[in-house]
Amino acid sequence: MPALERKFIEFIEKHISILYFAAIVGLAFYIRLIGRHFLSEDMRVFLLSWYDQMKEAGGFSGLKEQIGDYNILYQTFIALMTYIPLNPMTMFKAFSIIFDFLMAFTAAFFVSRSLDEPLFGRTFNAVLTVVLFMPSVALNSAYWGQCDSMYAFCMLIAVCLLYKDKHLLSFIFLGLSFAFKLQTIIIVPFFLACYLVKKRFTIMMFAVSLISFWGSGIVAYIFGRDLLAPFQVYIDQTSTYKSMYMNSRSIWLVFGNEYPDFGAFAIMLSVALCGIGIYMIASKRVKLDKPGEFFAAASYFAWTCIFFLPNMHERYAYPLDILLVVTAFFDKRYIRFAVFSGFLSFMAYAPFLVHANGLGREDAFIELFVYAWFTYTVLHSADEKKPQTQTV
Repeated sequence: MPALERKFIEFIEKHISILYFAAIVGLAFYIRLIGRHFLSEDMRVFLLSWYDQMKEAGGFSGLKEQIGDYNILYQTFIALMTYIPLNPMTMFKAFSIIFDFLMAFTAAFFVSRSLDEPLFGRTFNAVLTVVLFMPSVALNSAYWGQCDSMYAFCMLIAVCLLYKDKHLLSFIFLGLSFAFKLQTIIIVPFFLACYLVKKRFTIMMFAVSLISFWGSGIVAYIFGRDLLAPFQVYIDQTSTYKSMYMNSRSIWLVFGNEYPDFGAFAIMLSVALCGIGIYMIASKRVKLDKPGEFFAAASYFAWTCIFFLPNMHERYAYPLDILLVVTAFFDKRYIRFAVFSGFLSFMAYAPFLVHANGLGREDAFIELFVYAWFTYTVLHSADEKKPQTQTV
């Protein structure tokens, strides 16, 4: 073998991890670049319309009034876009794609450091690859132009920091997650369980999240927005949607979309199931000591809320998919659930990207079985680790 060729191969072998990282980041970016011209219905009907309204209202000056139905933090992003001389659809997608990478780096960093493995090593690159190439992640930002990576990123950081007992920062990011999407509510029962069981932070930390949520509207307040506007936006949202499911991964696909008859029952059932989860953690039936246990418990609460609460949309399982991926890297038993959840979320996207059929009753039955299997796995993880006692 020629000396130059040998040196080239030796260079690759020595720097294989960094080269793989660079290749994955480049390929993930290229895949997203391909989707930059795809115009979804949500982009055409809503997002671009909000951009035009914001621009006509004077950019940041337009923040004094509600434009669209997203909260003020995302409206601030839209106002910022009006000052950038680029195609607005490209900018909508670019902001979401930035958070794709931030979310993937966060997941990879947390998993690799928790396992005492090096940055840009095998585990780091594996997590990064899975998150960046999940169909529900790449399609959400690059094709659909949605902003779910923004609140999922903040939620993921909040959960990671909570595990590390960095409570102040955790609750700040929880509030920022709320500032992007009301659906952050799916992780709140888990935070409540940690408060009751771990007893390492005060109840006033939830007030920190409220302050963080409220503070996200600071630019709008400067331009004349009402100080209670962030709360009003979500109050209006809860009164806008009155449906048992909206092409979502929901048990209510089985029973029908009769919100007046079953809406309150669905909410109470969700509260009860979350209450059972809190009880199992409080009674030490489910432990939160190791990262795999911690993220599995967080995933239980997120999955319960998504599957049983009414008014769920097709994209609300996005943070659950990420939580399950992180869990799977700590405990291989959860790989099957991460794959299932990611695939079902991908299926839920179909009506909005290619006008295919959405989820149906059979999908709800299958998910109910998998959810029960997942719950059984979480509950029995502690039993499998207990030493066997011999009988004479």
